Amino acid sequence: MRNLYLRYCSYIFVYLCLILSACGGGGDSPSSSMPASPPTSVAAGLPQPSAVYISEISSSDADGSGVWIELYNSSNVNVSLNGFSVRVSGLDDSLIQYNLPRDLQIKAGGYLLLAEKGNDAQPNTDQIAYLDHFSNLALLGSNGVLELLKEGVTQDFVRFGSSKVIPQSAGLGHGDNIIVKPSYGQSLAKQAGQWVLVSFATPGGVNDVLATATDADNDGIPDSAEVPGGTFAGIDYYGMGARVAQPDIFIQIDHMKSNDPGVLPVKDALQKVVDVFKARNISVHFDSGSLYSNEFSLANFNLGGGRTSRNNEVAYHACLGVSQISDGISCASVYTYKDQNMDIRRKSVFHYLLMANSQNINGTVSSSGNAEKIGNDFIVTLGGWGLTTHSDNEKNKLINFQAATIMHELGHNLGLDHGGNDSLNYKPNYYSVMNYLYQLMGLGSDPKTTSAVERYFLAKNTNGFDWNSVCKLEAGPCSRDFRMDYSDGSGAKLDENNLSESAMIGRGSYGAFADWNVDQQLNRSSYALDLNDDGSKTVLYDYNDWANLTLAFARVASGNSGASMKGSINVAAVNPILNDKQCWSVEKAPSVSFMSAVRRVH
Repeated sequence: MRNLYLRYCSYIFVYLCLILSACGGGGDSPSSSMPASPPTSVAAGLPQPSAVYISEISSSDADGSGVWIELYNSSNVNVSLNGFSVRVSGLDDSLIQYNLPRDLQIKAGGYLLLAEKGNDAQPNTDQIAYLDHFSNLALLGSNGVLELLKEGVTQDFVRFGSSKVIPQSAGLGHGDNIIVKPSYGQSLAKQAGQWVLVSFATPGGVNDVLATATDADNDGIPDSAEVPGGTFAGIDYYGMGARVAQPDIFIQIDHMKSNDPGVLPVKDALQKVVDVFKARNISVHFDSGSLYSNEFSLANFNLGGGRTSRNNEVAYHACLGVSQISDGISCASVYTYKDQNMDIRRKSVFHYLLMANSQNINGTVSSSGNAEKIGNDFIVTLGGWGLTTHSDNEKNKLINFQAATIMHELGHNLGLDHGGNDSLNYKPNYYSVMNYLYQLMGLGSDPKTTSAVERYFLAKNTNGFDWNSVCKLEAGPCSRDFRMDYSDGSGAKLDENNLSESAMIGRGSYGAFADWNVDQQLNRSSYALDLNDDGSKTVLYDYNDWANLTLAFARVASGNSGASMKGSINVAAVNPILNDKQCWSVEKAPSVSFMSAVRRVH
């Protein structure tokens, strides 16, 4: 299964490289208001549809595939889909009819997406219905047709390009053909009775974003939704704390039901993450539901919670995998949890974090977390780590391990690797929480002192430091002074063929020296040494993490499609609505000696 998944990732990589080269909760209740200024129409004289009609159409993949269709129930009663069907144009310009799931219904004033079922066993929900072999590749082509029927009677009809197909029900007007079709990431949205080409699709929600909407701070949220009264797919992001000219990151954080303190999110840990980003004028907004407050509260991270659990607690499973169906034999899927508990309207903006037990099939201790690279999903798996609240040291360790792991895995979502822009781990001069040297042990108080080098000694198990010395580290994980950050790139390079101990980690020195060869003396002459134990002696570089974060995981130049705006990356996210699966980072499980020391009460 894992080999197939890796092969899938490689296919996605090649495919998305082609794409990128070709394409340059409280407060989230639906709103029925339309844009204040008139939208630009791409079609006029639309038919008068029935209570259920087509409200949005999007081509979510660069080749025109991955089309999703949004239906809206404008009535004040729930409507069953029994007897409903859609007729669309196939690849050979033929018309193909698909029956909609008869056991589903569209809630009064609600929306439902129709999409092609992928290779995975994707279940229908009250948010999206998957149609087998849904031949929609030609829907937006030169002769595309889309018709909604009930018991064979036309309910709504849309015609594209030069098509001359007429509705199945005689006498229903069809309006002018839509000539303009969505580019990658755009959608056609029905606003005030007119079809509008928009760059911010609103699947599952109100079509409330103007065609002229912009995103000046590149956070994936239209500026119009970051002002009082503005919404995005009916979600009040301003009420949730979003602001214009302030990049915003939204994270829904669910947790498995467990008595293990490592699995339950600690409020102070979330606040630590918020504070680090705030210092860089980036606002992180966690939604843990009613876990800390029964009322909507920004300070207490209650933005309304999930769809099925207001305190964002989900069922326990010993093992959590990253495959849509399951990873291995008995692991639950993070994507299944997300589909069940996240509002589909959030998927273009919110990251999804699940606090869980383990990534190992037998539920034993695994790596502290994992994350999609340039994506929107990540997990923290600190179950079985022996984290407790029995003493101040243990409380601090719990808070700091959670905070550092959340920030580390979020960094992968934002485009960072273990070496910044490369996968070279343990580089002493890469002064970042992404680096295993500093993730769980912290950065120390000052890189110009031996504080930073202590982490190197600890990893080498030398100079008076071993894993039993975790709580002896200056500003370490047992301390309230624990510090984490992404790198600003100011560290000088370290040439492993010409190392100078007086240069420390490349950020200056207050008379301290880095005893790289651990001979416990200052070597005045340079020497060669494989610092990061990767089997070669090369030049190690720092990286400016903060200048290279990809916040808008679901944006391209033309719209919110699900690919990164950053064209130079090696891995890009795929569509978060229809194919919400990216390639994941490779994380290392802790050693037995590390876990033995961590579990001791200090």
